[in-house]
Formats: sequence, C-alpha cells, structure tokens
Amino acid sequence: MKFFLALVVFLFVVNASFGQEAKNISEAWEGFSSPDIMSSGFVHDFATLPLEASLLGGNKAWSSHYWPSKKAGINNRWFSPKDETFDYQSPDKATVAKMDLDAKKTLSPSEKYDLLMGRYDYPLKKEVYGVTSRLSKDWVGICHGWAPAAIHHNEPNPKYIQNADGVVIPFGSADIKALLSYYYAYHYESETVHQVGKRCFFGSWIGGARGCGDDLNAGAFHIILANKLGIKHEGFVADVERFNEVWNQPIVGFRSQVLEKDLPPSKKAAKNAVSEVRIATEFFYTDESEPNWETVMGTSEQVVSKLELLYRVELDAEGKIVGGAWESSVRPDFLWDKDKAPAFDGYFEKLSILINDN
Repeated sequence: MKFFLALVVFLFVVNASFGQEAKNISEAWEGFSSPDIMSSGFVHDFATLPLEASLLGGNKAWSSHYWPSKKAGINNRWFSPKDETFDYQSPDKATVAKMDLDAKKTLSPSEKYDLLMGRYDYPLKKEVYGVTSRLSKDWVGICHGWAPAAIHHNEPNPKYIQNADGVVIPFGSADIKALLSYYYAYHYESETVHQVGKRCFFGSWIGGARGCGDDLNAGAFHIILANKLGIKHEGFVADVERFNEVWNQPIVGFRSQVLEKDLPPSKKAAKNAVSEVRIATEFFYTDESEPNWETVMGTSEQVVSKLELLYRVELDAEGKIVGGAWESSVRPDFLWDKDKAPAFDGYFEKLSILINDN
C-alpha cells in the first residue's frame, strides 16, 4: 500500500544486512534476524516475558494518511472539494493576502508550510513533486515517515499560525501529520535505525508462502515483541505485509496464548534447544485513515488492526528463547525502529510550533 518513494533514501531500512552475510536461519537466529539488533539488553527468559501488552489510550500512535505518491503526496489538496494533485497553480503573495480562511484551508500541507515560512515561490511543494509520480504504484507513499512520527509525537491539534507578513495559515491535524511524516521520511536521518529481518522483494504469487524466507526468526520476534511493548512500553514499526508491498505500521500491542509447551525440539531447531512452546499471538497495529481536519484519537477514524500469528519458540535448558519457527503463513516481513528527532532543523524548523508534544 505504501512505502519509500526513492529506494536510495530508505535503503538503510529496506535492505539492511548490518554488514553480515545471510546465515542459515534455521539455526536459531544469525545476523539480520538477531533480537540484539533492536537492543542488547532484552530479557530472553520465556517465563519472565509478559504475554500481553498495549500502548493504546495515549496520544501517540495515531492513524493517518500515507500520502500516496500517485496522488502527489503532501502536495495533495486533500481539503479541497476538487481533485487537485499535480495540476494546480499556487497563489502568489497578493492573492494569498486576499484569501479568507476557508479558501486557505483547501491548500495542500506543503503549500501551507511554504506560506508559514514566507516563501511564495513554494520550495517544499517543488521538492515534493520531485519525489512523487502519477506512475507510482498504489501502495507507494510515506508510511516509513508516518510510522515513526506517530510513535514519537502526540497527535497534533488543528492550529492557526500567522507568518511574518501577517498572513494567518490554517493547519488541520492531517496537514501537520503530513509534514511530520514527510520530515521523518526524507529529512531526518537518525543515527540509529535498527532493523530485524529483511525486506521481501517478491510478490505472494511467486512461490506462494515460499516466495520469501523466514529471515525474521519467530523466536527473535517474540523476544522483541514482549520486551519492547511489555517491558519497555515502547512502540516500534513493522512491515505487516510479508511479500513485495511494504505496509509500515506503528505496533501498539499484542496478546499471546500458550497452546502447547514442553514439546520436543524439531529437526531444524537451534542446537542448544531442549524444548519448544507453541504460541498463538494477536499482533495489533495502527492502520491508516483518510485525512481529517480534527484529531482522530477516540473516534472511529483511529483504526487499529491486527494479524493473527502462530509460531513456536525454542528454549534452552535455562528456559531462554534461543530460536523459533513460524507455522502461520501470515507474519510480519521485518521490524524496525528509529530514534525520535531531537529537533526540527533546516527548512523544517517551524514544525516545532505546529506540534503539541509538551
């Protein structure tokens, strides 16, 4: 449904192998499937790990649009009654001065931000056209910016901000979400980006469930899930579509049920595994919604979806998870997280007056 618009921009997330060759992932986890990529301090003891957790109920992990490339991304005049994406003229300074608030509401998120910056030549709008295309696939957008932005920032309220020329610019909640998502997608390069598992570049029609490997080890997945959500109370991002399309979503909760325990280790289990536990897990994530002027938290526009997963984790003699294997064909493709931007810099410095994190 959505993903990166320029492969080079997001290469560090979609195809990172962290400098290691692909290993035989049937032998516990190696290289790109290790939970230590996310954190070296995770608890591995299965009995200690919580079986459920939820981050719902706060102001973060909000639903948002993914601003598809084929609809001009954040150049889309989403509040306009017309379909205005690639073919429209932005108002000059004299015209803007005569526009009422209702007329200015119909401008795109990029146009509004350019006006806030006093730039009537619309440099952000021009930049966005450079990374969008009518020929893009339906799922291509900036979910790789929305997901971390939604995890790290409170849902923004609508705001009316005056620029240096005295022009009042109305920003809906969706406008600010769009700008935050674009910043995280294209302008913020975090020093630490952790990714477990690799992106699959095959469609589900190529080889069916065998189209992509199990490079996200099920045991590593359970460790990350229980530690990040249950112990650290932190969200992270997952590509919830196993095959070629990438659906980056903020992960907000899970609920696991032990179906069987003390099972003998299977043939491809980790060498030090002495038993296995069979688990069914509901994996909850924030889903997309259409752009809204008002906030969506607490309304039907705040959408939470789930995957139903089935897998086994392998335990050593001390009860620590040392590997795992998937049973369900449905599963995430890869997991990742990205640090919160310490500040908004460059042309996006005024994003700080649009958000409401304090």
